[in-house]
Amino acid sequence: MDAAPTKGDGGALPRRGVNLAGAEFGHDKPGFCAEERGAFGKDWTHPTEGTIAYFARHGLRLLRVPFRWERLQPRLGHELDPHELARLKKTLDLARGYGSRVLLDAHNYGRYALKVGGVARLCRIDEEIGGRVPVSRAHFGDLWRRLAQAFARHEALEGYGLMNEPHEMGDSDWKAVSNEAVRALREVDSTHSIYVAGEHWSSSWKWTTANGPSAWIDDPAGKVVYEAHCYFDADGSGTYTRSFEAELAADPDLLDRGVARLVDFAAWCERNRVRGFLGEYGVPRDDARWHELAECFLARLDALGMDSCAWAAGEWWGSYPLSLQPGHAFVTDAPLMRRLKRKRA
Repeated sequence: MDAAPTKGDGGALPRRGVNLAGAEFGHDKPGFCAEERGAFGKDWTHPTEGTIAYFARHGLRLLRVPFRWERLQPRLGHELDPHELARLKKTLDLARGYGSRVLLDAHNYGRYALKVGGVARLCRIDEEIGGRVPVSRAHFGDLWRRLAQAFARHEALEGYGLMNEPHEMGDSDWKAVSNEAVRALREVDSTHSIYVAGEHWSSSWKWTTANGPSAWIDDPAGKVVYEAHCYFDADGSGTYTRSFEAELAADPDLLDRGVARLVDFAAWCERNRVRGFLGEYGVPRDDARWHELAECFLARLDALGMDSCAWAAGEWWGSYPLSLQPGHAFVTDAPLMRRLKRKRA
């Protein structure tokens, strides 16, 4: 295997990687729920060997792999779906072959879609509906216990990403919910890291406001990593509805925005003596000035020693403006790749 990339002083640089999207696709279609999950190959997909090999060649070997809870466990508290489990295993097997590592990501935003009274509904974890709790923290812990039983011994497993971007959780207590998942996981796996996202879409620049001043996970293995996300448009949504020109006119310090949006999260991690991880960031393909901003952001992540995964690659993105997927049989790089890829020592 190639040597790890190094700093000028000889120290190892933090890892860079990508999100390999596809297995979470189709959840926004009308009626999507555990009972109506869509069809594999039509509504969702999984990464191909070509994509995994491409990013490994460019030194991006940390792969955050989203999936939908409803497809992996269509009956809460019951066995995982063997077909979707096999697809995840194939991704891990392929990653192992290219020296890559997989971070499993439950891409559900703190919710699970199922039919309530015959109608598809997004239910928050621990939300009471009609006098009962359809989706409980115990269900959530059960999911991760079963996943750990399936993959704890796999050589390509990096860790467990408990939940993508929990937000607007209402009366549900995300801190208690995430602690329950950690407890359940540790019944099976005391070795791998557990990645815990913050509230309010995991925003790095609003981290302390959304999550309070203190770290909240009680991990007996001491291997918890807190996960933040960071986009550079005005509202931090990653939709980039305004051009770079319009953003710059409204904010002359735009090129410093990415670095500025790391300050709160980085300081919180330092005060709490915990590891941090940037699970998502990305910029539009069509304006190199966004790429300059991203390069400054990446340099700051390197200085902080913080691993990260860019958003996003995957075979089904088409014309999506933030896509990192290569074109023309994996030989044409997305524009940001020039700044993102690691040169091997």
